[in-house]
Amino acid sequence: MNTTEKGDKFEDKVLSLLMKDIKSFSLSMGHESHIKVFKKKKYYSRFRKGDIEFDIAIEIYRDKNIPNYSSLILIECKDYKKAVGVDQINKFLQDVRDLSEGSFTHGLKPIMAISSRLAKSAYNIALERNVGLIKINESDGLKWILNRSFEKYGINQALSSEGIFVDSDQPNYYNSSWFFYAHNRWFSSLKEYLKHITGQKDEVTKSQVKYFSKDTLEDMAKDVLIKIAYLDGAVCLSELLSYEVLNNVKLYQNVIPSVHEKSLLGRVDFKSNEIFMYKKEVDDKKRDRFTLAHEISHILLGHSQYLDKDSLEESDLDNLEVLDNSMVAKLEFQANYLASCLLVPNDQLAKEFSKIYSNSGLKRRGVFWIYLDNQPENKMIANNIVSKLARYFDVSKSVIRIRLIGFGLLHDERSKLL
Repeated sequence: MNTTEKGDKFEDKVLSLLMKDIKSFSLSMGHESHIKVFKKKKYYSRFRKGDIEFDIAIEIYRDKNIPNYSSLILIECKDYKKAVGVDQINKFLQDVRDLSEGSFTHGLKPIMAISSRLAKSAYNIALERNVGLIKINESDGLKWILNRSFEKYGINQALSSEGIFVDSDQPNYYNSSWFFYAHNRWFSSLKEYLKHITGQKDEVTKSQVKYFSKDTLEDMAKDVLIKIAYLDGAVCLSELLSYEVLNNVKLYQNVIPSVHEKSLLGRVDFKSNEIFMYKKEVDDKKRDRFTLAHEISHILLGHSQYLDKDSLEESDLDNLEVLDNSMVAKLEFQANYLASCLLVPNDQLAKEFSKIYSNSGLKRRGVFWIYLDNQPENKMIANNIVSKLARYFDVSKSVIRIRLIGFGLLHDERSKLL
């Protein structure tokens, strides 16, 4: 295959991957004639007194009755084994500049689609000149596998654009066949980008998530534990996996993480029905128990209808109580809460708490069973009870603390965890 044929094949791939989003967006605008897509279209440049050809052009019309497009997306495709350099991006920018009469118009959007990476200098130019960047990987299908870091924390914090486009990083837990960066932000689809440049509002997805109350999650955990004949003490997670909904789940433990999985504690793949527990430098049985309970909870809650995969990162353990209005934050909060219910059942917690409290010779003061502030005596009392409960249920002190606060047994005036 010669260079021209190779380039044409990559352009066809880019175009075919984009067309699904383009058609979907066209229909949402009301008429397919609102968007026109071309390959190898030529546009006249008065500076050159001739035509300039672009690999892919997408013309967007706000009104089908007005002949002039409101936005023009020009896509340059580079299927290189080596890095795309300054010469290539400057050539593309010069073509765009000559077409736009010396300066980029508001409606003209240049994008470069690559299969390898950009040289650092070329990447810097792209950012400075507001060139959109698309990195297309070998796998087919422009499908973004929803990840909580994208929705919950913001993908700008989860992914480095320089890492993706310059260093050619491929975070395995994103499992995406493309990455799209423009206007100093990430886009999960071309449809989302088209909405952005045309000023359309994003679809509200949070209402699509089925919400379970805390009482419902408590009851759900109780039902599961009854069916596996749990009585007291630490819940046996191997017995939990024998529960009817979970008995086909494949569990892989002590998985060696790749370079992009170093921060991961565990991962669930809903399609293959597999849970992966990653081996860490420091063993922590209690941390691993919560990780497994978290991924199990995603399955029990039916989150496969919203996610293809989910992963738990080490930093997530510091945010077990985070709940905002985003779709994925709701999913994560419910998985965290159900995991806590499974590991620390409410009836057994109340029973063991009462026993430890009584044996410690403590008496309830006012409305609080345990009042925690920075006074040494109160800290010692709280830590003593929380530590004993953590050992009894084989969970971390932070999980016990959250459960006690939830039941009104602990009032914590401090901002830090025990």
